[in-house]
Amino acid sequence: MYVDKHIVETRYSCPLKCTVKRYRRDVDERPGFILIFAHGTGFHKEHWEVTIQRIFALDTLGLVREAWAVDAQTHGDAAALNAEAMGDPDFKYSVRDYAEACANVYKTHLANRIQQGKYRVILVGHSAGGSSAALATSFLDDIPFAALVLIEPTIWPEELTGPEHDSPIVALATQAIPLRRDHWKSREDARTYLAKRIPWSMWDRRILNIYVEHGLRLDPSNGDVKLKCPPRHEAYPFANIQEAFFPITELKRVKGRLAVHLVYGEREEMISGEKKEALLKVGAIASVTQIPDAGHLVVQEAPDLLGDAIWSIIRGIECPAKL
Repeated sequence: MYVDKHIVETRYSCPLKCTVKRYRRDVDERPGFILIFAHGTGFHKEHWEVTIQRIFALDTLGLVREAWAVDAQTHGDAAALNAEAMGDPDFKYSVRDYAEACANVYKTHLANRIQQGKYRVILVGHSAGGSSAALATSFLDDIPFAALVLIEPTIWPEELTGPEHDSPIVALATQAIPLRRDHWKSREDARTYLAKRIPWSMWDRRILNIYVEHGLRLDPSNGDVKLKCPPRHEAYPFANIQEAFFPITELKRVKGRLAVHLVYGEREEMISGEKKEALLKVGAIASVTQIPDAGHLVVQEAPDLLGDAIWSIIRGIECPAKL
């Protein structure tokens, strides 16, 4: 698999940079599908690698030409590029910042090729990344995407926003994440620590290894390793959970013009049945898929089954005319 790195700039809240990886099975520029992936809070772009590899393995005809995985500006490799801005006590971060990043990947790297009619773009987002994916079209003049695939998206109407509607997991995360351990003596020490504790102990081992490899950085002050995303920035989306209703207006605006596919884990953890039903009522939902034996962190717990589900969705979308 060929992998190359890119940087995209955004300006919604303040000037920020976003790190991106493009994955290709080969360098052939045949027509086909291009996927853009947005991760959930506390993760980073490399969490998608196992699912991307699964999709490539299932796609024996080579219909999926590229997959672009995007770091949120406060997460992964992007956090180092934005350290000065993130260190400002008045720094604010919104799901709209990440939405702009997804839109700018399209504008900067894909728009010219898409306009030639050779490719169709599918935007995939998990959890808060699903909220950002749903908002990406608000930063574009048209709707260039063939579909949205929203995985356990933290999207619900304003009337269901508030502590009385939050699951116990949201309350726990809001309190626990700012206090979580963020440094270890070595990557192996971190791997051993995490593998014994929920939620990491429930993850696919490959994803845990990716988290340890790509989610930590060397601390030059003492030789330890520490989280690339500081816990206070990981916790911010939970404290700002009222942003969950932001995408509703945009989903209503694109209704009938953009197919929206929903994917949920079988275990109902962060998103209640009431909130799921409310999202369905927004309308124009093309499909709903459930991943067995998985919860909210389906990307981490069942990356292969998720790849199967995404591939099934892709197969139902019309191929580019020039394919």
